[in-house]
Amino acid sequence: MGNNYYEVVLEGRRDYIDGFVHGLIAGRGGEGDVFFGKDLRIDEERPLEILGRLAGLRGEHTTLVVEKVVLDMLEEALGMGRREGPMRLVSARRIREASFTYAFVTFSRETGAALDAILSALPPGVFAAPPYAPAYRETPEGQGVEAYAPLHDYEMKAAGRIRGECGGVCRCHELLSRHEVVELGPMELGRTEA
Repeated sequence: MGNNYYEVVLEGRRDYIDGFVHGLIAGRGGEGDVFFGKDLRIDEERPLEILGRLAGLRGEHTTLVVEKVVLDMLEEALGMGRREGPMRLVSARRIREASFTYAFVTFSRETGAALDAILSALPPGVFAAPPYAPAYRETPEGQGVEAYAPLHDYEMKAAGRIRGECGGVCRCHELLSRHEVVELGPMELGRTEA
């Protein structure tokens, strides 16, 4: 199923693209996944790209990860390479698989349970490497100690890489990013030419 996701680059202002893409999907029945590259940390400009944009040699680019149905809508609405108003479809490349690293330490049982629920029930086609096996430590003498104290009554930690089918990996990244204690590495995409 990983073959039905694409990395799409659009030229134009991000806020305009965000509204356009979500409006396009909603107007066509709400079908299809879209993930913004900025949220996945794959849309970070390099210094030379920033300089080119500031000098007017290059427009602002936004990277999206979309399902094939969304790519079809964008190609129909914009055409490949044709400028349509303030935005243009620059490129689309098929994604074979996606992956990212994660690491966390939490002293909260509630946060630990929430993270455990996410990482213990990965979507089909998504895997943790090494296999998800959190480390727990319980120290009864730390009971009642404040949050920034050197001793806590509960500690849970884990680290690894999530990889596999693009849509499932992106959804997992999205869920983990909601927890402040989780450090996420940038999304890595295994691409093929469209």
